[in-house]
Amino acid sequence: MKIYRLTIFLLLILALSCNSKKNSLGFDDEIRVVCSQLDEPLVRRYLSSIFNDTLFTPQPEPAYKLIFNRPSDFNDLKKYAHLIIVAVNRNDSNSGFRLIKKLLPEHQSYNSKDDNSLYLDRDLYAKDQVFVVINAVDEEHLNYQFNRNKELLHAHFDQQFNNRTNRFLFKDSQEDEENKLKTDFSWNIKVPWGWEVLKRDGKKNLFWMGAEYPYRWLSVHWEEGNIITDQLTVGQKLWKSSESHFESISFNEFKFNLEKIYFNRHPGWRCTGIWSSIDSLEAKGGPFQSFIFYDNKSDRTFHINTLVYNPGKSKAAYIRQLEYIAKSIKTSFD
Repeated sequence: MKIYRLTIFLLLILALSCNSKKNSLGFDDEIRVVCSQLDEPLVRRYLSSIFNDTLFTPQPEPAYKLIFNRPSDFNDLKKYAHLIIVAVNRNDSNSGFRLIKKLLPEHQSYNSKDDNSLYLDRDLYAKDQVFVVINAVDEEHLNYQFNRNKELLHAHFDQQFNNRTNRFLFKDSQEDEENKLKTDFSWNIKVPWGWEVLKRDGKKNLFWMGAEYPYRWLSVHWEEGNIITDQLTVGQKLWKSSESHFESISFNEFKFNLEKIYFNRHPGWRCTGIWSSIDSLEAKGGPFQSFIFYDNKSDRTFHINTLVYNPGKSKAAYIRQLEYIAKSIKTSFD
């Protein structure tokens, strides 16, 4: 009986300790990198080759921001959402390697070139955390293991961004608005808390909502049948949609890109580029991302357009957030 009670007690302590972890810190698009000053140029070059996604807003803006810190700052950083600890030069004069020896067991601290240098854990010090240690013997070892692990590493951080962003966006949504869309138009989309419905036009088949600071807009337009038979038709429809839907904006040829995709398993297209205001008295602009796809269950073509206006500040993370909202659409109901 005493052993049974002790077991229950230990399980309770374990459960409480797990639940006591606080949410991870930092922005969704920030990756904190901890390494020595000596290793930083090499580590920066390799990590930049992995996290090289770029959005033009119109200036090039990285999807992920690499922020470098020293091992002496580790205790202040260990609860951040995206954390990578790296050491390349294996000797005790390397502060990064000294930190890794404290974090890993001895056999992993002194791994060989035949061993994988990457160790990955989740939620180690905080909830919703990706915790990575890269313990390379030398540059050759680092290079070989990076080439092996770069897709895996990128996928984990993308999934982490996805998890945190969706939890933030959809923690509270406006269910009344979503139900009204379903009733009126036989489709719906997540309407995050704080967003305002700007237009709901059944005659033009147009729905438009937005949020302020920074300014973000999302519109949905739909038509009967499949109207995305070829790239030329899709390009023309997307190009004309800015003026027909928003009236005061136009798309720019700069970095205009159109690619074939599957959107929520529906065949479709993605278009990215730069928008600008037609009103010369109030010049505005920024990045846009559009999705056009055909839903065979409802026999309708949907066009979702997203815009961001955040002059002089970061926009990449907001464009990615808008994509998650766009992908929350339900176009038919069984």
